[in-house]
Amino acid sequence: MNRTTFAFAGLFLAFFAISACSEASSEEESARTESPSQPSSGGTQPVAVTALLTAPEGATDVMVQEGREIYTGVGICAACHGPDGTGAIGPDLTDAEWLIGDGEYEQLVAQILEGVSAEEATNPLGAIMPPKGGASITEAQVRSVAAYIWALSHSD
Repeated sequence: MNRTTFAFAGLFLAFFAISACSEASSEEESARTESPSQPSSGGTQPVAVTALLTAPEGATDVMVQEGREIYTGVGICAACHGPDGTGAIGPDLTDAEWLIGDGEYEQLVAQILEGVSAEEATNPLGAIMPPKGGASITEAQVRSVAAYIWALSHSD
């Protein structure tokens, strides 16, 4: 197969991941807006994922929460890394294995700001990650996303 075929496959997978994220975000928003007296369809109240996550040194719990919202929203991270961070086109962000660096908070900030070049890409499609994941987010938002990703990879 040639690079054009891989590029098309990558775009198809990205579209599929974005569609899945949109559905998950809609369901999550519905769950958050349910009143406490009405249980969700599973019979229990939804628990905020970030309530179980710890912020890295140099970040706050508020940054982790903001990072989660940016990750699944305007940051478009979920399109490649999946809505739960377990990977799709991009690698799993929830485990302790890092393809570049050792997953320390400041390294994650730098990696998101710089992106991943074709030479560094390790996925079968050869898909790169542009700086800031291709999103128009600020450095402060990048720091929040990095705090969320760090927390995901350090949760039990």
